[in-house]
Amino acid sequence: MGQDIAAKARRNLEKGERWHKKTNVREIVFGFNDGSVSTLALLAGVTGGALSQGNIIAAGLSGVIAGAISMGIGAYISSKSEIEHYQSEIKKEEQEIEQVPEIEKEEARQIYQKKAAFTDNEVDMIVNRIASDKKTLLDTMKKEELGLFEERFEHPAKVGVIMFAAFVAGGIIPVTPFLLIQQSISSLIVSIALTFTSLFIIGVWKTTLTDRNWLTSGLEMVGIGSLATVIPYIIGDVLLTQILTNIVK
Repeated sequence: MGQDIAAKARRNLEKGERWHKKTNVREIVFGFNDGSVSTLALLAGVTGGALSQGNIIAAGLSGVIAGAISMGIGAYISSKSEIEHYQSEIKKEEQEIEQVPEIEKEEARQIYQKKAAFTDNEVDMIVNRIASDKKTLLDTMKKEELGLFEERFEHPAKVGVIMFAAFVAGGIIPVTPFLLIQQSISSLIVSIALTFTSLFIIGVWKTTLTDRNWLTSGLEMVGIGSLATVIPYIIGDVLLTQILTNIVK
């Protein structure tokens, strides 16, 4: 019985590690959603402004390229900055362990004293054992005191590439109908349908990792996309048309 429990726990841990290493949920969902919604919003805006089909396509493709580059670089920089902050905090903790080990030991004692499951004698035993090895003390303090876990950080370049690819994948969907259909309003209608369908699918896929209700998650993604599409279209229809009219005059 004990061996079965240990084996199951080990499988769960390995499953969790594989999920973390192989699934960049934040980058995939964020990049795809932003690519789809921002591109569709742009297309809706310029279509509402009565631009030519060629100009609409150019605007859409330019938006996808510019947005993907911006999001990819942004993801790279933010991820790199997070790692640099982590390294800086760890370095400070290492210095404190070297310079004031008794204070760090006392901090560890106070941390474990807050855990109701341990008695004072158990706390002393645990802290003395941890403090006997500097690496163990450092690992304990960075997790228990600072809440920093090295395992959650991935290479910034990988994060940037995934964000870039997800944005392109999401952004190319609303542009495609404009490449295949000559009439801009018809293209926009098909674009909206395809984009909302893809957003719904991404929302459903996300529930395989979050345990949320698939319908709620899918509709949430579609709802956000709807707001971000209707508003720019109205703005484009009202403002851009007015601007072009004034230019012609």
